[in-house]
Amino acid sequence: MVYNLYHKDIPVLCFKMEDDEITNVLDIYNERHLPIGVFKNFERDVSQKQQFKTWWKGRMIPASRQNLRDALESLGGISTEKLVAKSFGLSLSDQYWAKPINNDLSWKDVNFFQNDFSEDVGKALFGTLDIVDASSINLVSPDNTSDGWLKKKWIIDNGERILLKGGSGESQQEPFNEVFASEVFQRFEIPHVNYSIVHSDGKYYCACKDFITTETELISAWHIRNTLKKDNNISEYKHLIKCCVELGMKDTESIEKQLCKMFAVDCIVANSDRHMTNFGFIRNVNSLEWLGLAPVYDTGTAMFYDVALPRLKANFDYFCSHGDSKPFAKTHFEQLKKLPCSKYCGDLPFEKLKNIETFFNELFSKNELMLPEKKEILCSILKERVYETERFLKSPNINMRVRRNDSLWER
Repeated sequence: MVYNLYHKDIPVLCFKMEDDEITNVLDIYNERHLPIGVFKNFERDVSQKQQFKTWWKGRMIPASRQNLRDALESLGGISTEKLVAKSFGLSLSDQYWAKPINNDLSWKDVNFFQNDFSEDVGKALFGTLDIVDASSINLVSPDNTSDGWLKKKWIIDNGERILLKGGSGESQQEPFNEVFASEVFQRFEIPHVNYSIVHSDGKYYCACKDFITTETELISAWHIRNTLKKDNNISEYKHLIKCCVELGMKDTESIEKQLCKMFAVDCIVANSDRHMTNFGFIRNVNSLEWLGLAPVYDTGTAMFYDVALPRLKANFDYFCSHGDSKPFAKTHFEQLKKLPCSKYCGDLPFEKLKNIETFFNELFSKNELMLPEKKEILCSILKERVYETERFLKSPNINMRVRRNDSLWER
């Protein structure tokens, strides 16, 4: 079957699909509205078909998603390929979608920002779909194009599109990390997505409103960095900024400042998974004008969520000043040093983080699945990481060390 890819109601390209597999890109109608970073002219050994196929596959629920196999079986044994086709590839993050060439539907008729959608796929992903008649299942849902490995689903609450996302492991710490990180970003006045805790059926989820509208779209840093071939003589960070300039982003100094502040907070909260699809940029869909860096989202993999209590206790000093990071260096302080963070983070009001461990303690006390001793150790680690991050940003050439004197927090 032949499809047209649209950007809202602007036809972008024509492609062919057989058995839910893209077999050819037949024509390009509008190069300006092509998805960013999809067709890389410098990759001459990779066909347009393969590049577009990779982008389309990236809109599918990843194979790593929690409970995916059971969810697909409960939906009638459907594949993720069929799911994305059932909803025309529509998303609540951008305005791209595909329809058969003889179909008369318009973007206004089908987009999830303005039209209701089924919760059946979301319920299946959460393991709560009550199947009475499989033929009655409605597969039209933005959940068909949601990314990430954690359990998540979209709902409509009083007309607003809300994303619910779960946690992992015995303590289900990630939702609480999102709320905690929101508090730190709030105190530092860094644009961010606000999260809240939802407790349902003995499990914890975080909830946030969709920050994309019918007039905007989110484009990941990964797609931005793929717009140019990387020069081996420059770093990944400088390459990303170079791509921003090439795409016409005007205030790259502001972008750098926001990025550095985001990574400073990642250091404080020990976020280990800020890969290039966990931050991005916002563009006006109609004018294609770049509006800047997106508010910070996805900070759930923080505060050593996957480290067991015995290891935290045995390596307390290490975790106070170390931790895995992404995407520009393997550790947080190494990343702060590689980037111009000491230049752009000098105005961070660290005094507003005084007693932040009290907020952390009160928040995580609501998590009945977390061991009290782990919470207490994390509070102590947090105090040290705040101190060490501020100290490092002011003097990036110092040697890291740990101090546990509570008087340090009397600023």
